[in-house]
Amino acid sequence: MLLLAALALAGPPDVDSPLKGTSKARKDAALIVTVEDYKLLADVSYATRDGDSLQAWLSTTHGVERILRVQDPDRNTLRRKIDDAARAVRRGGTLWVYFAGHGIVDEDGRRTLLTREAAPDDPAGVGLNDLAADVADSRAKQVLIVLDAGFGGVGRLGEPLGFPPRDEIPPVATPAQKKVSVWAAASGAEIPGVYPDAGHGMFAYFLLGSLRGWADGATGGKPNADVTLEEAQSYVSKTVKQVGGKLWNPSKESREDVVKWSLARSGQMEIGPDKELLAAMAQSEKARRVKEATDSMIAVANAQWLEIAVTTAVASPAGIEKLNAFIQKYELATVSVDGVATAIVVPQVADARARLDQFARDELKAKGKKKRKRGTKKSKAPPPPAVSVTAACDDLIKLEPAAMSGALSTEQIACVESKIAMAKKQTERDKLSRVLLANADSRADVEEWMRLAARHLEEIDRSDPDLCFRYALTLSRIGTVEDGEDVLKWIGYALENKQAWQGPTYISRVYNLYRLQAEVATRMWIDAEQDFQEERNEESSLTAEEFRGFAKNTAREWLDYARVSGQEHGRAYALCQAAAGSLNFCGEAVTSPQ
Repeated sequence: MLLLAALALAGPPDVDSPLKGTSKARKDAALIVTVEDYKLLADVSYATRDGDSLQAWLSTTHGVERILRVQDPDRNTLRRKIDDAARAVRRGGTLWVYFAGHGIVDEDGRRTLLTREAAPDDPAGVGLNDLAADVADSRAKQVLIVLDAGFGGVGRLGEPLGFPPRDEIPPVATPAQKKVSVWAAASGAEIPGVYPDAGHGMFAYFLLGSLRGWADGATGGKPNADVTLEEAQSYVSKTVKQVGGKLWNPSKESREDVVKWSLARSGQMEIGPDKELLAAMAQSEKARRVKEATDSMIAVANAQWLEIAVTTAVASPAGIEKLNAFIQKYELATVSVDGVATAIVVPQVADARARLDQFARDELKAKGKKKRKRGTKKSKAPPPPAVSVTAACDDLIKLEPAAMSGALSTEQIACVESKIAMAKKQTERDKLSRVLLANADSRADVEEWMRLAARHLEEIDRSDPDLCFRYALTLSRIGTVEDGEDVLKWIGYALENKQAWQGPTYISRVYNLYRLQAEVATRMWIDAEQDFQEERNEESSLTAEEFRGFAKNTAREWLDYARVSGQEHGRAYALCQAAAGSLNFCGEAVTSPQ
C-alpha cells in the first residue's frame, strides 16, 4: 500500500527528459515514424509522444544529427522518407528505424506497416520486407527496425480495426539481410498496450528506459556503460510482461553476432526502477486494467438493463424470464486480466432482484395470502414414486455419458431412484444421486435439478461446497425473499467447506459467497422494514432490527474479505454503510481494487 501511495504521488520514472550525452554518432541516421491519427482506423494513443521522446534521446543523449521525423504519413510519403533515411546514413554507421502505428499480416504471413489512409478494405502501407530490402541497400553497417505496432487486427486499446480477425499469426521472421534486425513489440497477435501512468505505449516506455541505461547488465553481466541489443531486448521483454501483462511477448533477435550490437554507450547511465518499484508499477497498472475491464462490462450490462427495464416494469412470465436471465448472466460476473479472473459487482443485478421481489410481494397481496412466518419451513415436494430395480441401471459407468447429455430414459431414472432408496453405503448413494443431477442439469430442467440437489444436500451429503453454492445461488434467483433463510443456510455450509477450493478459484468463490450472503441478508432486512411500516408493533420492530444487524455484519464480512483479497468492494461498502448507519463501522471508503 505504501509503495502504491508513493507511486501515485511520484509516477513511474521519467523517460522523456533526455540525459545529456558527450559522444557524437556522426555516422548514424534515424527515421522515426508515428501514425497516431488515422483517417479511417482507430487512433494510436501516445504514438506521437513515443516518437518525440525517442528523437530526444537519439539527438541529445546518443548524438545522432540526421534524424527524419515523420508524423501521420501516407504511403507515398513514407516510401520517400525511407529512401531519404537510407541515403542519410554514413558508411559504417547505424540506421535506426522506428515505427509506431498499426500493422497487419496477410494470409502469407507478410507484415505491412499501415499509413494514415489505410482502411479495412484497403490496407495501405509499406511492407516490412520492402522496408528491410530498401534500408539494406544503404551504407549502414547495421540497421535496427523497431516496430511498435500490433498485427492482430486490434489497436493499442483493444479496439477492432475492421480487418479479418487473426487469433494466431506467425512470429517475426529473421530478415534475409545480415545487417538488418527487426525488433517487434509483439511476436504474435497480442496487443502492444498502453501505459497511461507514464503517458506512453508500454513497449516504448521500457524501450526508452533500456536506452537510458536501465538494461545495462540485464543478461547477467556486470554493468559496463554499454547497452547491447541482447540486453535491451531481455530487459524490455521482462519488464513489459511484469508491468504490462504476462501474455505479452516482444520479439527477440537470435543471431549471435547481431545481439552483440551496441545500442547505447555513455559515461552517464541511469539506474532503472528496482524490484519493489517495478512490483508497485505492475500492481497499479493491473488495477487500472481490471477497472477498465470492469467499467466496460458494467456499461454493457447497463445498456442491457435499460433495454429490459421498461418491458419488465409490469409482472409477466416473459418479463420474469428476462429478469432471471439477466441475473444469471451477471450475478457472478468476472473479468479476466492476465488469465486471472476477478469477481466484479454489476449494480443492476440488485435492481433486477428488487423487481422480482416486488412482483412476488404484489402477487401475495393480490391473492390475499399472508407471507410465511420467518423461521417456519416450507413443505417439501413429494419425491417420485419408487419402482422396482431392473437391469436398466446395473452398470452405472455406462449411464454416465447418457446422463451428461441429458439422455437418461424414464426407466433408467426410475431405476436409479430405486437404487438410491435401497443403497446402504453413503458413497454409493452419492454417485447415484450425481448421475441424476447431471441428467437434469444437461436437460436444463431447473425445477428437477433443484429437487434433486435439495435431496442430495439434506439426505446424502452436504460437504460439497460447489453444490451448496450452486443450490444457494439458484434458489436466490428463482425464489423470493421468503427463501432467504434457506439460501443463507447453504451459503454457510459452502463456507464451512471452502478449503476444498484452491488459488484463484478459492478467492473468487469465497468472494461471491460473501457477496450473496450480504445481498440476501440486505433483501431480508429491507423486507422486514417494509413489514414494520405496514404493521407497526413490537414484534415487527424487533424483527426488523434483528435483520438490520445481520445485514450489517454480513456486509462487513464481504467488505473485509474483498479488501484483503484485492477485489472490488464499492457495493460491499455501500451495503455496510446503509445497514450500519455509521461511517465508523465500515472503515474507509475505497472503491477500487488495491
